[in-house]
Amino acid sequence: MRKDNYNLSKEELRKLKRKKEQRKAFGILALMILAVLLVLGGIGFGVYFFLHREPANENEITAEPEPVVTEPEPEVSANEPQEEEAVSVSVNQPVDGETTELTDEMKAAILDETIAGYLANMTVEQKVAGLFFVTPEGLTGTNDVTIGGSAMSAALSEYPVGGILFTESNMESPEQFKEMVFNVKSFTGNEIFMAVEETGGEKSPFVVSGLSEAVITDQKTIGESGENSGAYTAGIAIGNRMNEYGINTVIGPLADIAFSQNGYTSPQAFGDEPMLVKDMVRNAVRGIEDQNIHACVKFFPGYGDVEKNPESARPVSNRTKEDIVEKDYPVYDDAIDGGTDFIMVSQIAYKSITGDVPACLSSEVVTDMLRGELEYEGIIITDYMDTHSLIMHYKHADAAVMAVQAGADMLFCPGDFKKAYNGILSAIERGEISEERIDESLYRIYRVKYRKLIDYDAIAALM
Repeated sequence: MRKDNYNLSKEELRKLKRKKEQRKAFGILALMILAVLLVLGGIGFGVYFFLHREPANENEITAEPEPVVTEPEPEVSANEPQEEEAVSVSVNQPVDGETTELTDEMKAAILDETIAGYLANMTVEQKVAGLFFVTPEGLTGTNDVTIGGSAMSAALSEYPVGGILFTESNMESPEQFKEMVFNVKSFTGNEIFMAVEETGGEKSPFVVSGLSEAVITDQKTIGESGENSGAYTAGIAIGNRMNEYGINTVIGPLADIAFSQNGYTSPQAFGDEPMLVKDMVRNAVRGIEDQNIHACVKFFPGYGDVEKNPESARPVSNRTKEDIVEKDYPVYDDAIDGGTDFIMVSQIAYKSITGDVPACLSSEVVTDMLRGELEYEGIIITDYMDTHSLIMHYKHADAAVMAVQAGADMLFCPGDFKKAYNGILSAIERGEISEERIDESLYRIYRVKYRKLIDYDAIAALM
């Protein structure tokens, strides 16, 4: 059997992937069974206590019975797609004539128990690596990586990052790219985000690299048409393209409002009317996620009034918080309701909000506005951290630490991955960042990664 330059045949890679998937499945099943046993054990103890409690003394003053406290129905998470039907799973497993049903709260508890099991077995180094979203080149330290071979395998083993971003430099042919994605997946011990930045148009990495001649309608054209269905159709096309190559995450759609015709992102934006952009973004997200692909809406707040390219100059905006609340918040409210799994925070410095600090490194934007006021519970990811505007003003380690302290869950394309990674580890050792803070982000990351992998029907059948 022919083998590649790294002594790994396709069949060997498939066997390796199957073994990892089997180990992962057994691990998840064991954790789920443990969670169920804990729930049942708690219920059994409660029943035993009730049946064997001491009777009240007749001479004592009879207290009014304690009210039965029922847990409130959990709110639907902002990063979950809204469905018309209830999301709880009913299982035809009669118990004394009743039907066992897992509530949303029980599902969330089982998911978090599963995640807790993973985190309990992870080193702090593995946890920190899981916060990073990097390119193959950034991970391996080499240029134009087009093979998922031993170099990628060794790098992922040492640094089990949370996500990989592929660009046109990783694409030579459809067959080559599919094999590369397949190989990289086979090297990962846990679920990993595999992403491409795609918003349609001729600048698509698939079109630029020559992998595809089909051009998905770009956002500006869709916006000019005024047809919301066009955004949904484009989202479906983007999702299908990702599925074709084994990609599970899209960096897009762009949610920027084109306040200026010369704005940095205005040529790719849906338009300059906030309400039109709001509807278009929501439909694009639903189209993407209806194909079981994770969507990453960018940028919060947007570059629509910023005319400088962050690759060459520091982006600064004079927009006020009131203006952002009025015009940007409705767009992101709808994107959150539509189920976006990621929101990317820009690196724009807002003079009246963050001073000279980029938004993605500012707790005023990340924690107070996005996590607090917009109540977003999904994954908050930074803007590109390898741009000139960041590198010239912040050391790689310092920027990474600031992003985590600001409340970001994932760090996107750091200029020097190893320096950023070691910077966070050093901050933990110094007590500037707690391991619990890292766990908070990992819970959000793994809730997105694993929520569709748990067989709730099987768990319900065990109850």
